[in-house]
Amino acid sequence: MLTTFVRSVLLYVFAVLAMRLMGKRQIGQMQPYELVVVMMIAELVTMPMAGAQVPMLDGILPVAALIICHGLIDAACMRLPKFRSLMCGQPAILVRNGVICEKQLRKHSVHLNDLMEAMRVGGVMDPKDVGAAILETGGQVTVFPSAQARTVTMKDMHLPAGEEPLPLPLVMDGRVHHQNLQRGGVTAAQLQKGLSLAGVEDASQVLLATLGGDGVMHLQRKGDEQTRRIHLMDEKQAVW
Repeated sequence: MLTTFVRSVLLYVFAVLAMRLMGKRQIGQMQPYELVVVMMIAELVTMPMAGAQVPMLDGILPVAALIICHGLIDAACMRLPKFRSLMCGQPAILVRNGVICEKQLRKHSVHLNDLMEAMRVGGVMDPKDVGAAILETGGQVTVFPSAQARTVTMKDMHLPAGEEPLPLPLVMDGRVHHQNLQRGGVTAAQLQKGLSLAGVEDASQVLLATLGGDGVMHLQRKGDEQTRRIHLMDEKQAVW
């Protein structure tokens, strides 16, 4: 029994490493050949995991071969556009300027219900408000609202908009991220002063504290449903 447990742990670790070597794609973003590799890895790993009489190499070697093949196919897809088109296919337009392309739906076996669901996920209720709906090679449907139905932007209103840096997490679940402190130009003393102003004695009591581009820290304590705003520095000092 202990042998089976150890074999299962080792094979699990190997399978995770194999998946990491394939990259960070989500399941819905995988190309067909990548999905086949994932399914085959799952099948090959379970064989030596289920039976102690099956050598572990019978699962490890085929998986290693699949990872090598996957790497070769990836390299070929990067350098040869025609080969990538053969392996991954090409995007297809399902809706163009509010008109559903029925032939494309039937060709790619996309049901109207699936198309309507993708439209709702994209924030569009009516096909006439769709500028384009594209079936990507990974299987997901990307929906672009028409010019009349899209949300008004600063550009549409001819208003100037400066760059908005991403908020830096300074404290997450009680742990201080010193690298982000340096990136945001915040010293440990400034952070501690901000915590004191928020009524927090120690960073371990903080659920999340982020620093915005305006030099304001947004802090939420553990067990508290309110967010506090604390000015740590001037806006000029907070740009990164």
